[in-house]
Amino acid sequence: MSNWRVAETPHVVVFSQSSEPGLRRTAHDLETLHFLLSALFGRADAPDETIKIAVTMIGNAGAFEQLRLTDLRWQYGPFPQAFSKTIYYDPREEGSVLATTEDGVNLVLQPSLGRPTNRNCVGGDADPPVAQFFLNPTISPTGEEGYDVFNLLKQLPVNEIAVCQSAQSRLYAGFAQNYLMTYFPAAYPRWFLQGFGELFATMVAGETSVEYGQLPSGFRQVMEHYGDYPVTDVLNGHYLSGKGRAWTPYQAWRLVHLLYFSDAWKPRLRAYLSAVTQGADPQSAASALGNPAELQRAVNAYRGRAVQAERMTFPAERAPAPIVRRLTRAEAGLIRGRLELGARIGLPAEGSSARATAIARRSAWLGRLRENARQFPGFIEHPLLLAEAECRAGNADECLGAAERVVATSPTDTRALVWKGTALAQLAARTPAADRRQSLEDARRVLVKANHLDPEGILPLIAYYDSFGVAGKAAPDRAVEGLSKVVHAVPAAASPRVKLGAELVARDLGEEARTTLLPVAQGPFDTPERPAAAALLPKPATKQREP
Repeated sequence: MSNWRVAETPHVVVFSQSSEPGLRRTAHDLETLHFLLSALFGRADAPDETIKIAVTMIGNAGAFEQLRLTDLRWQYGPFPQAFSKTIYYDPREEGSVLATTEDGVNLVLQPSLGRPTNRNCVGGDADPPVAQFFLNPTISPTGEEGYDVFNLLKQLPVNEIAVCQSAQSRLYAGFAQNYLMTYFPAAYPRWFLQGFGELFATMVAGETSVEYGQLPSGFRQVMEHYGDYPVTDVLNGHYLSGKGRAWTPYQAWRLVHLLYFSDAWKPRLRAYLSAVTQGADPQSAASALGNPAELQRAVNAYRGRAVQAERMTFPAERAPAPIVRRLTRAEAGLIRGRLELGARIGLPAEGSSARATAIARRSAWLGRLRENARQFPGFIEHPLLLAEAECRAGNADECLGAAERVVATSPTDTRALVWKGTALAQLAARTPAADRRQSLEDARRVLVKANHLDPEGILPLIAYYDSFGVAGKAAPDRAVEGLSKVVHAVPAAASPRVKLGAELVARDLGEEARTTLLPVAQGPFDTPERPAAAALLPKPATKQREP
């Protein structure tokens, strides 16, 4: 057995190396946050067909950064360098993935003149320097005990200003953002999505109660250090350039907290969001908030003032206890590979200075997956992950070989059949035209079998639809219906949205296409699919005047 465990609740799966009680608490708190958000948005009892988010907790900031998880479909900030990026989010077509650290990270506003504080909020020396000082006195030649005060002072931070950003706050913020983009996908501006996440980052969950909206830890120190941020630069999108005044998660919290909790501002926030989510330009949407100077004064007034928070009680069964089990070493070996999947497969555009590095990283990663599959021949998850990686990287022959090794021992494994069918479709597209039709039919026959074995599965539907695109053919209605089901299961994923949007445009369903494409075309994050979504996006329908 490994030192990894997995905890599962109705809406989240969490992987962690922490203690079992700590893992249980994390999973329960995320399930509580899911219920809190559902209650606030009036969908606590609504049916839910979405795929659970997968969360991975990774040691400290150093261990997290060693993974080099590149965000392709989500961006953190832009925030000042002091705000370490210890969160990774990828809204994948097979379900959203979120990763963060087990330990919090110190936000150093003013560096120490002496020994710097540990970068992580948890860990470091077994005893702090002061305790070590009194536990280990110096002994003089005559045998007398003494204390070297100057040595102690050298070990302590001097004039340092540091604030601990807890790991839970980053986890809750990312989870809340995913919730909004999953259950209410729209073209939100990034500042609002960031602030919305920060609003729930300070959540305190109990067994039957939960509080949210509290002042973030270190709020006053951060605001004194960075100062106010011009509201006009938020509304016109200038903050995304990273130039000028520093934009921080604390300023995002303050702005959204005001707009969300204030009886005077909340109606204006709703009007603003209604405009931006329908595709209005920033200037037109900002007019819904009224005079920017009035908003600036209201935001600035939040400095040093008691702010509103809310507390909600609920029956314990609304956030059921997670089911926890320990993973085998073979299972644990998959965690890093699956987490890296989204970060390694996608490559920067042709001509990018980072492309060569990304290709080298992907090659090394594929080599590691191949070695794992060789090392654990009796554990089908490794060749399955390898097959997926090879197919997504366009290595059809290698994908087919890995998939068929699984099919040989598990002929009804739907994932193996999906990647076998995908590889066959990729290979069919390369065959001479005379043989292509039969080869594609053979590939689709495998994918249809996977779908029959798992009618609720998402991967067979995606692979079946893609089998027409890889051959340069229009997809039939049943394939498009399957794609629509995918978008409903993973609403935050960009790629299925763009594909469905293209089908809706081709069928002259302009309004439906616009609703589907807007979260990608004008959404909060720069994604590889954004240019295609913007090119497809139909113009809003003009209202005809009544005679």
